[in-house]
Amino acid sequence: MQVSRFNYLVSSPKEEGVHFLYNSLHDNRIVVEDGEVKIQELLEKVRLKRSLNQEESEIALGLKDLGYLLDDHVDEKKLFNQWMKEKVVEQAEVLTVTVTTTMSCNLRCTYCFEKDQLGKARMSPETMDKTVEWIKERLASMGAKRLNLLFFGGEPLLNIEAIKRISGVLNVYCRDKGIEFSSGAITNGIFLTPTLVDQLKEWGLSWVKITFDGNEESHDKRRIYRGGKGTFKRIFDNLEAVSGRLKICIGGNFDQETVFSFKGLIDKLAHSKFKDDITYTNFKPISPAMVEKGGESNACSKCVYKDQEIKDMLELRDYSTKQSLPSSGLNDLGICEFYNRHSLVIGVGGELYKCSAFVGQSSTVIGSLESQEYNQLGNQMLSVSKPFETEGCRDCSFNPVCGGGCRADAYNSLGSIEKVSCQKQLIESTVSSFFNEDCQGDTILN
Repeated sequence: MQVSRFNYLVSSPKEEGVHFLYNSLHDNRIVVEDGEVKIQELLEKVRLKRSLNQEESEIALGLKDLGYLLDDHVDEKKLFNQWMKEKVVEQAEVLTVTVTTTMSCNLRCTYCFEKDQLGKARMSPETMDKTVEWIKERLASMGAKRLNLLFFGGEPLLNIEAIKRISGVLNVYCRDKGIEFSSGAITNGIFLTPTLVDQLKEWGLSWVKITFDGNEESHDKRRIYRGGKGTFKRIFDNLEAVSGRLKICIGGNFDQETVFSFKGLIDKLAHSKFKDDITYTNFKPISPAMVEKGGESNACSKCVYKDQEIKDMLELRDYSTKQSLPSSGLNDLGICEFYNRHSLVIGVGGELYKCSAFVGQSSTVIGSLESQEYNQLGNQMLSVSKPFETEGCRDCSFNPVCGGGCRADAYNSLGSIEKVSCQKQLIESTVSSFFNEDCQGDTILN
């Protein structure tokens, strides 16, 4: 037998002889308690091709069933590449489309990643109709079972007509075709009145993502109107007013000046009228360097962090959990949808992108609504994940939850999608924290 290259073993800092064994390819996780057989010694004996005693052999067979050990003839690199192609790149059960309704925004957040792209551009009725037809055609050609629709901007609610004409039509189309349908929006929340939310629900919208950057004082220094006035109270009051109508994802961006304020935000969320509507909380750092270069995306955040930033992220995650708010964790690890052929972004003019962080950059356009085919760049982006050919990735246990890292960060920070934006430190910390704090998984007792 051989040891899987995708194993990651963490020993408990609290209990001697207790370990957490994670396999990133099969997403299996077990808690192992040493007895007559010690898991580290067993794995090392298998690695060195040493003979096992009867008890070790029995445990080894159990580990083999879970993918932690494999027969010698198994080529795990080939297994991963096949999994990557079938389950990620060419996965065709779900079509995920982000629609950019407008590049206009009513706020001027100090770190906005789109600040150089903001303007008056908005999707025209003609492009809305082309978007609907393009999505219908793609759903049919894929044989898709689900459509995930996301509205993005700018501030997407500044072009309500686009949501009505796209989500409203596709909601009915999917219902008639027996296709599961999900529709949501990343919005600053300023326009979320009960009347508007009821309209959005008629068009199939069921969730929104809202960003709070700390408590009211910290938030109001960063997420501001054009005139400089803060927005916290308006957004929070709107969410209270529409409680029970929509599911809500909460995001937040912090730096070392504002991270202290997030526990106050979490406390306020935990006592809000819309607490039961919250399905997710995720608070991440934004670095000064990113602000200087244009900031971070409000669809996803940077993926490479400093030690203190990782510590802060995990501490806020744990605090959210203690306040009974759902938060990000090990279950949220996974390869970015960037790598999937059927996950894309449609710009206001009908241009196609692989990631919302590329919107407005002509050099990153991968196609248009005039064709279902991607251009050369689009095909290059889909073939870019070759972790076994990349130094630093070749022997990493986390390829199945990383795939070579965030390509938008690689492009914007390193100058090329071919380069690696390594997430290993964050993943290691997340796995370790998951075990130390939650200790979830099947248990093997020797």
